[in-house]
Amino acid sequence: MTTSSGILALWNDCEAGREDAYEAWYQGEHLAERLDVPGFLRGRRMQSLADGPEYFTYYETTAPDVLFTLAYRQLLDHPSPETERIMREIFRNMSRTVCKVVRRHGTMYGSHAVTVKLSDQELDGSVWLFVDGLADRPEVARAEIWKAVEPSKDSTSREEILRGVEDDRIVTCLLTETLRDGAAWEIVNQAQKNLANASCSIGIYRLLCDLQSDG
Repeated sequence: MTTSSGILALWNDCEAGREDAYEAWYQGEHLAERLDVPGFLRGRRMQSLADGPEYFTYYETTAPDVLFTLAYRQLLDHPSPETERIMREIFRNMSRTVCKVVRRHGTMYGSHAVTVKLSDQELDGSVWLFVDGLADRPEVARAEIWKAVEPSKDSTSREEILRGVEDDRIVTCLLTETLRDGAAWEIVNQAQKNLANASCSIGIYRLLCDLQSDG
C-alpha cells in the first residue's frame, strides 16, 4: 500500500435545490478526474450530521507537492464546461487547503468522521494528547493531524475565480474516522471538553463515497 503524506482538505455547501446536479457531477466526472492525476491515491466524500459546512471531502496524495504539480494545476485552470457551471452556480462557502500529515494512528477507514479545525499556528500539548489518546480505541479506524502547507504566493486558480469569493483556509485539522456514529459523537463531546482552550470548529460527517486510484 502506498503511503500518503499529502492531503487536500475541502469543506463546502451546495446551492439549495441543486443537490442532484452536484451529486451527478461529483459521481460522474469530478472524483474520477482528480484520481487520474499522478500522485492522487484516494478521494473520500462525506455529508454533515450537524451544523457547519454540509460537505467534507478529502483527497490523499503521495506527498503535498502533488497538489502543486503542473498536471493538477492544468485541471484547476482549465475546468470542464460542467465543472465551470458547478463552480459558478452550485459551490458555496468553500474552504480549501493543501496539508501534510504530521501524525497518523491507524490504517483503516471508517463510516463516520470528526473534523476539528484549529486556527492556532502552534499545536499545544492538549492537541497531541487528544489524538494520541484515540490510538488504541477499537472503534477508531484512524486519527490524524493535518498541517497546512499552502504557499503564501500561490496564484488564484480559475476554479476559485469561478466560485466568486476567495476560498477559506485552515491552519490545522484533526481527523478521526470511526466505525459507527455513536463513537463519532463521543469524540465530538471529548473534543469540546478537552480542546476547550483551543480556537476550533468541530464537524461530524457520514461517508457518502470513496474512490481509489487505479495506479
